[in-house]
Amino acid sequence: MNDITLAGRMDLMKESATLALNARAKSLAAEGSTIYNLTAGELSTDTPDYIQAAVAKTLKLNKYTPVAGLPELREAIARESRAFYGLDWIQPKNVVVSAGAKPALYGALLALINPGDEVIVPVPAWVSYIHLIELVGGIAVPVPLTDDFDIDAQAVKAKLSPRTKAILINSPHNPTGAIFSKAALEELKAVLKGSGVTVIADDIYARLVYDDSFTLTPTIGFEQVVIINGFSKSQALTGWRIGYIIASESVARAVTGLLSHITGNAAVPSQEAALAAMARHDQPPAETLDMLRAQRKQVDSALKDVAGVSYHLPGGAFYFFLDVKQLGGSSAEWCERLLIEAGVALVPGEAFLAPGFARLTFSADGSTLSKALEKITEFIKQQK
Repeated sequence: MNDITLAGRMDLMKESATLALNARAKSLAAEGSTIYNLTAGELSTDTPDYIQAAVAKTLKLNKYTPVAGLPELREAIARESRAFYGLDWIQPKNVVVSAGAKPALYGALLALINPGDEVIVPVPAWVSYIHLIELVGGIAVPVPLTDDFDIDAQAVKAKLSPRTKAILINSPHNPTGAIFSKAALEELKAVLKGSGVTVIADDIYARLVYDDSFTLTPTIGFEQVVIINGFSKSQALTGWRIGYIIASESVARAVTGLLSHITGNAAVPSQEAALAAMARHDQPPAETLDMLRAQRKQVDSALKDVAGVSYHLPGGAFYFFLDVKQLGGSSAEWCERLLIEAGVALVPGEAFLAPGFARLTFSADGSTLSKALEKITEFIKQQK
């Protein structure tokens, strides 16, 4: 068959680097190599028993639901989000359930961004932000975080233009694990006042925090805010694909209309899983947070005295963002050698617009993490 000419927009697209590297690591393992995979942004634990039990009772449900989600789920999300954020305006009409947080974000960008509009993206940045912005015809404007990975309000101010339509704020942050300070967010609010710029708060890691000083982005009082969230990270539901958007009624209606043509409703079992999570206020199991705290400490203990590697202790999510610039070469080359020679898979910083770094996911199972840390330290010592 003759080859088919692709649309021009596909020149903008590359497969998600994190998913591609995760697939490569799994492929090498399937071929017989011993691979310690620390690339995937997901918990190693099983989906909690209370979710499995709740969903098992509803597997006979097989009909379409409203595109925006089961009414009882939208009500539960609105109720819990009002309490979580302290925002009285959040009602079921402001909630749209989606097949993962990515469609929620894509729907928000489709609804808000015209061709040529600019979206500020603090960098390092999650791998999909730039692609999604460009796919809707927007222009991504990278703005560096501070050296300790806080939001830099003055750097944002310098990049504001009449075409700026939105800014993406992800705290806790992927890939750095940083949590943005209240002072920096307050300064950003002052910078954005009267600008008409919408803050899109990607709060997917907001339930996974280790720092008592954590401030939720939507609680700062930005004039225009859209919240993206989901259950994948906190409830070990990445493969179930269930997320949601909270926005003004007009934006919620627009996203519902878009999703009616793109995905339809999220899968019914996944919505039932979300309902089970909401029955426990969407709090991750205590043992999950205990495990993550212990494994964060494990990584810190293993790497803090390793020459040539530096990092900031993550305040949330489950990532260490390792500065490997002193080890020579590009971080992409370093990660490639680490994979081939030591069998450890990390994500190079180039994927996040941050060359010189490597992202380590510490939510892997304990034995994998332990062995990977041994391999990493041995590999680095052999370089010296």
